[in-house]
Amino acid sequence: MQPAAFGFNTQTAASNNFQQSQVPDHVHALALAEFEALTQALQAAAIDFEVLHDSPEPPKPDAVFLNNWFSTHAGGRLFLYPMATPNRRAEVTAEHLSWLQAQGYTQSTDLRNKSENQMYLEGTGSLVFDHAHRLVYANRSLRTNAHLVQEVAAALGYKAVLFEAVDRAAAPIYHTNVVLSVSPSLAIACFKALPDADEAALLAALLERNGRRVVAVSREQMEAFCCNALVVANRHGQAMILLSETAWQAFTPYQQLWIAERAEPVVVAIPTIEAVGGGSVRCMLAELY
Repeated sequence: MQPAAFGFNTQTAASNNFQQSQVPDHVHALALAEFEALTQALQAAAIDFEVLHDSPEPPKPDAVFLNNWFSTHAGGRLFLYPMATPNRRAEVTAEHLSWLQAQGYTQSTDLRNKSENQMYLEGTGSLVFDHAHRLVYANRSLRTNAHLVQEVAAALGYKAVLFEAVDRAAAPIYHTNVVLSVSPSLAIACFKALPDADEAALLAALLERNGRRVVAVSREQMEAFCCNALVVANRHGQAMILLSETAWQAFTPYQQLWIAERAEPVVVAIPTIEAVGGGSVRCMLAELY
């Protein structure tokens, strides 16, 4: 979503240790330029996409991360999610919902009222779907309620794979898609972030058993958003992996080779959005199935 008021979100900072509070001058203009760079990269890679537009009022500093409030699924299914902070809940507008309905997503499951009971689940930030094997991976955190993960999984006929991942301070990592990326032939994961060795082994085994080439990254690489990537097919049926320049440069040459053998890298520099917003390229994209 093209942001109208990008900036440091004080409401989300308590649970997102990837946000940096030092905000550069003209932060919104810098973020807009980075957003435009992403759209140009998608066009150059022959990837079909639509741009939604944020409204100026009320200010919504994280609106660029639209994947957190909805997900779409086969058969015209749409899930709407309860986000953890009030200024993020305001990102969902009647105009955007009407647009999604016009695309054919008319079978809606609205979980937003769960926030009244302090139960949160933030879209494909919290949920990493493996549609081919009917699995959904989720890292328990303030923003990823285990009960709601199970509820979504059951509604879709999927199995939930829950685990815990923590940062260097042993605090839960806010979103699963910072720790794990899953695509049809590739997975990128930071097993080092899982303190439970059994959970880490189960996650690795599931990914490998289901035919993924698994790229295991270090904590330092995770902190550079190496796992915050999305694989899509372009108009020619070619697999393309979308990720930031920060992430791509943090991979080793061998890892880059492994990834590029499975998907063509589409690399975009978004340092302002990453530093101030605490999210990367995958967070800026929501799939339309």
